[in-house]
Amino acid sequence: MMLRNVLLSAICIAFASPASADEFSLEEYLASMDRTAVQFSGRIKYDSSDDSFTFYNADRDPFGVTVDAGRDVRERIEQECDNPSFMVSYSDLCTIVGRGTVEIRGSRVYISID
Repeated sequence: MMLRNVLLSAICIAFASPASADEFSLEEYLASMDRTAVQFSGRIKYDSSDDSFTFYNADRDPFGVTVDAGRDVRERIEQECDNPSFMVSYSDLCTIVGRGTVEIRGSRVYISID
């Protein structure tokens, strides 16, 4: 299940009719999606120059990542998936499959990896 597809489908359903649009604002809807459990698969990149993680789904859409999986897992991703270069091939990124939660921070969507 791709995170982007889940979010887009849910937004379409929430705003499918005029009555629905009046019931929920976008902010309310996004707040309701915050901390939703998801399963995901894709690629991940760690940038040691700014200590940040980026997840790419099958459509190559980037999402910020918070790694809450524990110290050992975080260190493994940092060591094996470090790529501080701006230009990187999708095929060179580490493959990752897991579960976590969606985090909505303002207008940005993050994945918190368990």
